[in-house]
Amino acid sequence: MRMIAIVAASLFVTGAALAQAPAPAPAAAAPATAPADAAGATCQSTIGPKNLHGAALTSSARKCCTDAATAAKLHGAAATSFIKKCTSDVAPAKS
Repeated sequence: MRMIAIVAASLFVTGAALAQAPAPAPAAAAPATAPADAAGATCQSTIGPKNLHGAALTSSARKCCTDAATAAKLHGAAATSFIKKCTSDVAPAKS
């Protein structure tokens, strides 16, 4: 009987310790720019002085953004999304 009382008491103590709310996480500052935006700006500054237009601009932008995605170690859908966003930032589609 004494053993049961000890086990029950230890469960109550352990349960009370685990039931405490964790300390709130410190508020993290939102990043100023998304990685694709930063890569787009970098690629824009690299490609801009070349004064490219049309297919040459699109091709250069895609290559620069693909290299940035590789450097960021992105794969699959993340890389595809990153490259699409970065390319559209560098070489916006004409309306």
